[in-house]
Amino acid sequence: MTITILKSMAKVALVFAVFASSLFAQEAGNSGLAFLKIGVGSRASALGEAYTALANDPTAIYWNPAGLSAAPGAQLAFTYLNWLESIKHDFAAVSFPALRGKLGLALTMQSIPEIELRDKPSTEPISTLDARSLAVALAYARPLGAQLAAGVSVKYLYEKIYLQSTSGFALDVGANWQTPIPRLHVGASLQNLGSMSALLQEKPTLPSLLRFGAAFDYQNRSGATVATLAVDNTIYFQGGNYTGAGIEISPLKEIALRTGFQFNRENRGFSAGFGTNLSRYQLDYGYAGFGEDLGQTHRFSVGIRL
Repeated sequence: MTITILKSMAKVALVFAVFASSLFAQEAGNSGLAFLKIGVGSRASALGEAYTALANDPTAIYWNPAGLSAAPGAQLAFTYLNWLESIKHDFAAVSFPALRGKLGLALTMQSIPEIELRDKPSTEPISTLDARSLAVALAYARPLGAQLAAGVSVKYLYEKIYLQSTSGFALDVGANWQTPIPRLHVGASLQNLGSMSALLQEKPTLPSLLRFGAAFDYQNRSGATVATLAVDNTIYFQGGNYTGAGIEISPLKEIALRTGFQFNRENRGFSAGFGTNLSRYQLDYGYAGFGEDLGQTHRFSVGIRL
């Protein structure tokens, strides 16, 4: 029994090593609609955003729409995030069974108030302005067999800065696969494939990307999952990629402790958090620290099973 477990863990470690050995590069900043790069959900944040293969709730609409197929019943999800400085970033989503699969609807909103406006270098601004961003996503996912699931999400995007605005559409597609190794599953998603209207005289470039990840669940003798290890790699089409890894430990059925790390992502690093399951309610908290004295972020999420 012990030898079998060790062999399985060795296989899992090999798979994770392949992911983690991907070439690292700093995250590129040469695209617009940067709010689409901010992850949603406290659990994902605490796990270093290694969530492509784990997402099984309404936040899967953001990470990997195929994960909706594993979301039990109908659910609501809300996340509040006070991002760096005074940036507000909120996410709300619902998922429910329909059309022999799962449907989901998500809303992401971001606001940046009181940006100082200048027309030349000066100590005092002329005035202040606001910037607002919005994404509305409709997603569908369904199993394609016992080991495979696929999903798709269509997003309407809008951004307004001062008196100028831009809008457009984007597509996400994803898949999840239960590998022949028990309790080892992998996922992948292509995101933000689309275009925007012109802002002033130039169309913003969407942060198109590819995510792929793996997750392994360790179970006790009764079959309950007591630990989960996950790793992700995110590749931006405009250049740059980063790796995230996380571990979740459940000492009790109702409690989960989490920590993670993002490798070679600019100003990112350690993260941590916890979650508790109270009947129909899931409450989660995620902390993420930033380098260069930028501060920390705190995410609070609520999930409700309908």
